Amino acid sequence: MSIRESVLPRWLGVLALGFAAFVYLHNTGSEHAATNPDEYLYLQIARLTVETGQWLPLQAAKTEHRNTKPPGLFWQGMASSNFGKSWELWRLRLPNALFSIATAAMAFLLARRIAGTFSAGVVAALAYLAFLGVYRHGRVFLTSAPETFWLFLPFFILLMRPRAGLGWGTVLAFGFMLGAGLLYKSFAMIIPSAGALAWWTLDQRGYRPVAWLRRDAPKIAVLTFVALAVFALWFLLDPQRQFILQDFVLKENAGKFDPHEAGYLATALWGKHSIWAYTLGWLANAGLVAPAVLAMFVLAWRGRRAMAPSEQLLWIWIITLFVFHLLPNIRYERYLLPAMPAVAVLCGVYWPRLPRGIHAVTLAVCAVLGLALLSGALLLAGSLRDWSVYGLADWLMLASVAGFALAGLLAGNRTSLFPLPAVLLVYLGFAIFLRPFDGPLGAFPPAAVEAARGRSVAVPSPFIARDELYRLRLPGADVRRIRPKDLANALAGTESDLIIFPVTLAAPPIVPGFRVLGSRLRLNDHFNAEQTADLLRGNIARQLFQRELLVERVTSAPR
Repeated sequence: MSIRESVLPRWLGVLALGFAAFVYLHNTGSEHAATNPDEYLYLQIARLTVETGQWLPLQAAKTEHRNTKPPGLFWQGMASSNFGKSWELWRLRLPNALFSIATAAMAFLLARRIAGTFSAGVVAALAYLAFLGVYRHGRVFLTSAPETFWLFLPFFILLMRPRAGLGWGTVLAFGFMLGAGLLYKSFAMIIPSAGALAWWTLDQRGYRPVAWLRRDAPKIAVLTFVALAVFALWFLLDPQRQFILQDFVLKENAGKFDPHEAGYLATALWGKHSIWAYTLGWLANAGLVAPAVLAMFVLAWRGRRAMAPSEQLLWIWIITLFVFHLLPNIRYERYLLPAMPAVAVLCGVYWPRLPRGIHAVTLAVCAVLGLALLSGALLLAGSLRDWSVYGLADWLMLASVAGFALAGLLAGNRTSLFPLPAVLLVYLGFAIFLRPFDGPLGAFPPAAVEAARGRSVAVPSPFIARDELYRLRLPGADVRRIRPKDLANALAGTESDLIIFPVTLAAPPIVPGFRVLGSRLRLNDHFNAEQTADLLRGNIARQLFQRELLVERVTSAPR
């Protein structure tokens, strides 16, 4: 079944696109939003830097984290928070959500142009926003969303204006665009970017090296120089440029070629950084859309000899980026995210040719996840003995996740219309499930917040810089992270005035020798071996839902 214009009216496509944008902008301030733990460290760097009153040098609690990334993301966070005056999680994340929506708009325009149909554009935009890797990394305070936007923008322009070619004005513009992307990620990203453009221009010359060297190579060289000059502003403006060389160039970048635990070949063939695990990153980034992406790859391979030039440029970018990240010893699926807009465009082009069974797999998984979210909400309400923890609209929305997916399975030849909205509905259902944790139940009482102001608070967490989230919960407090295994020592010691103490919902809010100032509801998102074993025994609520007690020693002087 193909998605024809008559099957997908424009108003329905516009409605789907608006829904996708709403999903990305909704609940961006959630403590439990899907993210990567690196976000906590980046929040810390941005906060410590803004507290100095200077744009540079970048600051961190530990020197080894000082120049983890270039300043682009941190400057963005400083600007979006009004230079620290409005330090709120949603303000810090909002620009990245908008970057992802803008990238989806590029995918829409490209797919519509290549396939010649409005529905292809809708599919491309929805596919991009439905990719799990994009949802995890593209709407939170991480580098992926702006990096992807700036690195893909030149390819978007080339495909939208194919007859314009690579003129000198375009070369300069592309240099600044890529330079902006480098300021978010790394100077090394000029290699796949310039490499893909060089490959494309060589292809345009019919693989005649002499003609390419005479007419295109100088343009690629100038483009590369401009991009690196933009990145070099970091060195030029930073008063501690020697640390950039030490921390970022030698450790963060060159260090990826030197794993200490194994040789290059062993790392490449085995383990979490292996070539095989990295290759599966395409499917990991696609998430619930993985069946469609895999089928699209197969169809593209079969039709490679008749591929249109516009598709060839997309594949040139995909392949170049993939090969570039094969070279270091460290390989993560998130390194492939800058190529996912191209994958989304190809999904829009090939979607009408995908078998119904491919869509049925995604819908079946969405139905299961929808039921899991509804069950989780029922479990939480039952554990709290409070069914009003979710409103009527929340219950209906949670039920609609599985209902919509099941409707798609029963839709016959219209099944292809359902998978991408169903995936986005799963994301919205997850955000609705989180509402009790992000609302009043998930916050400490005002009296407890005031009592913590100006005092030291120890927070047990396995994640580096996770205490940044608690600084938002306890403004004015001196929040310090400790490892969970050190909690007992913190209770016995005197280093911190106050301590965050996690307990199960069923446990009494009592800590011997301590006074409870307040508590809040929290979703546990990290499980040790003992907790995991308890989960597998069926004690889901006991491990998934927690209360965090803010406690102080009884011997502490009253405030």
